[in-house]
Amino acid sequence: MLIAIACSSMLLGTVGTASLHAQEVECSVQVNFESVASTNKEYLQNFASDIKDYINNFKWGPENLEEKVKCTFSVFVQNVVGDNRYSAQVFIGSQRKIFGTGESSAVLRLFDESWEFTFIKDRPLNHNPYTYNDLTSFLDFYIYLILGYDYDTFDPLSGTTFFQKAADIASLGRSNGQKGWQPTTSSYSRVQLIEELLNPTYEPVRKASYAYHFTGLDSIAIASEKAYKNMLSAIESIASVKKRADPRNVIIKTFFDTKYQEIAKKFEGYPDPAVYLRLSVIDQSHMKAYEEARQGRE
Repeated sequence: MLIAIACSSMLLGTVGTASLHAQEVECSVQVNFESVASTNKEYLQNFASDIKDYINNFKWGPENLEEKVKCTFSVFVQNVVGDNRYSAQVFIGSQRKIFGTGESSAVLRLFDESWEFTFIKDRPLNHNPYTYNDLTSFLDFYIYLILGYDYDTFDPLSGTTFFQKAADIASLGRSNGQKGWQPTTSSYSRVQLIEELLNPTYEPVRKASYAYHFTGLDSIAIASEKAYKNMLSAIESIASVKKRADPRNVIIKTFFDTKYQEIAKKFEGYPDPAVYLRLSVIDQSHMKAYEEARQGRE
């Protein structure tokens, strides 16, 4: 059973020039619980709508702004692991408009494989930033992460306030010994990502996100030559950090996992097709996509 709910909530906040693009979230929520036994499906009927109401009825920042940040939560409930308790995998994504075009750019794409939560039908979901809740704290963490990423694309490091809120939630989860908030050897870790986002070592990656989006993508329609230069410079900046970083880092992997398809497509307009050879060296995980784009230009 697939329940699709469009949810929009006033998400408020002003950080530097980020106030120019506004903060309201419009979140598409999908819940798939086909894997759950039929006797338990009834208890999840309201799950998507309750998430919608939870997001819609909370102000995430101090000011009323205009433009919506679009995001997606796709929840795949895997098992019943206790009384009213479930395990799930979740895709989290967000996007923002590209100035001067009718296109949008993916800002964040993550797949979280380790969410366990308690959901009791007809019990209200409440915000409490000081107490850990396995359902609402997870949602809060990712909304703040989405906002932080979005802000960073409009003003360098302006997402820090939201990332700090996400870090506080991660700390609560970790101190409570909750699954999904502990160190892990898997390719993705919530705790590791938020720690890297707030680590000065990785500040150039966040600044590069601003340069790539705001001085790159947003300028393609009006000054393409300079825009491509700025985008490539941003990618090279990330490559410099990558050389010095722990190869198990999450922040750089997340950037390229989110952007590689767009990068391959956008650089079709770059004068020198050899740029794809450089991209393949920097982002070897997605070498195939860059090589296919290069061959498509021949």
